[in-house]
This record gives sequence, structure tokens and C-alpha cells, in this order.
Amino acid sequence: MKVRQSSLLIRRKGELPPTPALPGSIQTLACRLMPLAFFEWCRRMHGDRFTLYPLDMQPVVFLSHPGDIREVLNAPATVLHPGVGGAAISPIVGNGSFMLKEADEHMRGRRTILPAFTASALERHTHMVKDIVSHEVASWPLDSPFPAHSRLRSMSLHIILRTVFDEDPAKLRALHAHILKMLDVTASFVLVEPRLRHLPGWQGIWRRFAQQRERVDREIHTLIDHRRAVTGGDDVLAQLLAASNLDGSPMTAAQVRDNLVSVILAGHETSASEIAWALQLLAHNPAVQARLADELDADRDDSYLLATIAEVLRHRPVFLFAIPRVVAEPIEIRGWTYRPPAQLLACIYLLHHDPRLHHDPQVFRPERFLATAPASQWLPWGGGRKRCPGHRLATLEMQTVIRTTLATRVMVPAAPVMERARWRSVIVTPARGGRVVLRRRRASVYTSARVPG
Repeated sequence: MKVRQSSLLIRRKGELPPTPALPGSIQTLACRLMPLAFFEWCRRMHGDRFTLYPLDMQPVVFLSHPGDIREVLNAPATVLHPGVGGAAISPIVGNGSFMLKEADEHMRGRRTILPAFTASALERHTHMVKDIVSHEVASWPLDSPFPAHSRLRSMSLHIILRTVFDEDPAKLRALHAHILKMLDVTASFVLVEPRLRHLPGWQGIWRRFAQQRERVDREIHTLIDHRRAVTGGDDVLAQLLAASNLDGSPMTAAQVRDNLVSVILAGHETSASEIAWALQLLAHNPAVQARLADELDADRDDSYLLATIAEVLRHRPVFLFAIPRVVAEPIEIRGWTYRPPAQLLACIYLLHHDPRLHHDPQVFRPERFLATAPASQWLPWGGGRKRCPGHRLATLEMQTVIRTTLATRVMVPAAPVMERARWRSVIVTPARGGRVVLRRRRASVYTSARVPG
């Protein structure tokens, strides 16, 4: 059996793009512990296409050329299955989640929640977002390093819960606490490595996750039952209760729960991590911070603020790649034919750091997005049918946090260099929690550090 598996692996390596001369165990560890540096090293060694062979997984082909990525994202779901690639989060979101479905089922679920995240819908939430952000930023300590990420997680969770459930915040307090504790599991490899769940030391992490998941489910089902009794509303819960399955039957309570948790997970973990990276980048780039504060003070348009946010999303995307596509049928992409079993990864991080597309990609320079709007070389929210539906809310949160913070404070680094990227479930966050130092801002603090236009 081992000989046959070894022969199959050799044959597969001949059919797929080149791979580093490292055993699968080392490739797996490198992906886990130093993803940004390892992916860039692989591209320097092998170019825009390379294959990794992680333990217990199908071969994974990394693609970073815009043409390759475009074809992967636009391929039919019958040829490249995107839902399978999100299975790592199924213990949290449940098997009924639209995020894990294919084709028509995925699109139906997506269309159901989209009305709550349109531009017009978010206008109604602007004051709510500002109130929550103002309260949070006011609580941040001055003159000493603090990890912003944990506070941002709590803040973003408040925002998404108010968006999903149009309820009195007091009714959501227990749910908020249980979700934060449940999602502690995303900081551990036990979520993505099932075998760890049965080993000493890891069992406790998994057991605590299961207990908190039960508490979360009880709170959510109470909200579902209450809403069924009173009906009405235009929040995400109301949209899901009014939705039906492909056969016309109403969604079950379990399906509603799975889709609610999917929106909650995606709607706060990504936002909190991206804002934490934004604070780190601004702290380590005082000239950019200076220009941004000056322009906000002058109450000009938001062009530089939006360019700064676009550059944060380019420089430190929390999604290093789009949802993996499992090859179900042979497909040719720019002269290379891929056959099962394999997965194709559209690598967002490498696309964003390609010097042929972005001059000096390691330099944080918002000005690059003033002359031209983000285009096909900029995919922080994924693409195709799986593009993040909550990107407008995330952008609103980023704008509000940056604007509110710079109104009264200056961000300075808590360490000489930026924090490395650390996996949290399927996204990356600052490894030490996004530590920054805030100083009280004086009116003249930025006058000597303006960036020329």
C-alpha cells in the first residue's frame, strides 16, 4: 500500500507545477508558522505556479498570476468546487451554512443575506457603528502598549450582532460573551487539524469549544423562537426566516442557526484583524499617519482615507488566498491542465506583493491608490461567487476606527518591527495581538511630518 501511495505521489508531482525540495511535514510547518515568508520564497524559487504537499491533504497548487487567478475564480462550480475548501470552519458554522454549499444552494443563501449589507442598508447602521466605535476607542489606554486585536474583536462582534439581530443590546449580551469564548478555538490548530482533538492538552481546548458552542446555540435558538412568534423586521434573522430552500420548503431552525453563525463569524473576525493590521501599519508609518490626520482635520473628502484602507488591504490582507477550489474535472488554465485530486489556491497575498503589478510591494504607500482605483490586481475580499458579502460593513468599521482614533491620538509602535502574521482559523492576524502605543494628540503634532502630495 505504501509503495502504491509513493508511486502515485511521484506521478502526481510530474503532472503538477514544481514543489520545494522539502518533505511534506516541513512544508506543512512552514505554511503554519511563517506563511508570508514561505510563500514568497516559493515564488522566488518556482515562479507564479508552485505546488505544496501538506500532510493529510490533496496537493495544493498556488497560483498568483492575475490570469490564473481570474480563471480559477470564474470557473464553473461543477469543475472547481469552492465549498469543499471551507470545510475547516464547519465545526463552527455547521454543515447547513451557505458558505459551504455549492452552486445554486450557495447563491440562494448569499442572496438571502445580501440585503442587510447593501450600501443603503448600511446607511441605517452608520450611527450605531459610530457609537460603538467611539465608546471602544475612548476606553483604550494611553502611553503604554496594549493588544488592540482582542478589543477590536469584541467591538466588531457588537456591531455584527446589532446588524444580524435588530434587538435591544441587553438581549445580546450573553450571546456576545459566549461567541467570544467559543471562537477562542480559532487561535488554535485544533480547529484545522482534527487529529489533535484527541491528544492530551488539546482535548481540553476542543471540549471547551464544544461547551461554548452549545451555549451559543441555545441563545440563538431562543432569538429564533422569539422572532417566529412576533414576525417582522428587516435584519438578517428576518431575511433567513422568510427564505426557503430550493424545493420551496422553509429553512429549518438548524439551517437558520448555521447561516446566522456564518455571517457572525465572517462579519467580525475579518474586520477586527484588518483593523489591527491598519493600526500596526499606521504606527510604523508616521508620515502616512501625519498626512491622513491633516486631511481628516481639514475635513476634505475621504480620498486619502479610502486609499489608506485600500493599501492596508493590499499590504496585509487577512485572507492570504481565496477559498480553495477542489478540482472535480480536468481544467486547462493558461497552458497547464489540472486533474483530480488537487486543489487550486488563488494566492491573494502573492498577487498583492508582485513587483510587476505593485511597485515596491513591501512599502506601505497609500498614494498608489490615489491615481487609480483598485482593480483586478487587488482582491482582499476574495472573488467570484465567494466574494465576501460584508466588505462594505468592514470598510465602514475601518474608516470609523481610523477617523475616531486620529481625532485625538497618535499611534506609535510598541516594537521596532511589525508583528509577524499568525493564523487564526483561515485568516491571519498580528501575532502578538496588534500591540500599539497611543499618545494624546496635540494640535501641532503633525505639522512637521506632512507627506508631499
